[in-house]
Amino acid sequence: MGKNKEEKIQPEVAEAAEKTKAAGLEGVKLDVSVRPIQPKNNLYAFATVTINDSFAVENICVRKGEKGLYVNMPSVPDGHGNYNDVFKPITADARNLIVSRVLEAYAAAIEKMREMVDASRSATEKSSLTGALKDNAEKVKKQPKKTAGKSEQSL
Repeated sequence: MGKNKEEKIQPEVAEAAEKTKAAGLEGVKLDVSVRPIQPKNNLYAFATVTINDSFAVENICVRKGEKGLYVNMPSVPDGHGNYNDVFKPITADARNLIVSRVLEAYAAAIEKMREMVDASRSATEKSSLTGALKDNAEKVKKQPKKTAGKSEQSL
């Protein structure tokens, strides 16, 4: 995920957090885990939200549309080509709270993945650095030896 995408997530998260605080929902405990996936069409991740250590909502989707990232609640097909949400926050403020926390967790998961990729690149570079050092050691061995200095000649 590039820096521009990350910049788009942060204002959305901050705005939703402000709305949540104003609605008086800051006492609700939400534990959110996000599992980013290889993007399939517009699907980028799945999330699970645990509410007040009592209820777990699984299969919340993080998707990307024309206006950026958005969150879909879990849903099931109705047989007529439509989908009905299985879990529905009743108020807009409750929905904003869940959406903001899911997007925060998604941004954190992407950052963690980015750090892991950077660390693995660093490890790869170190192994090639070892190879470069070995090559340079061979070059040093092949160089002509310097003649002895005055102090060694007198011995």
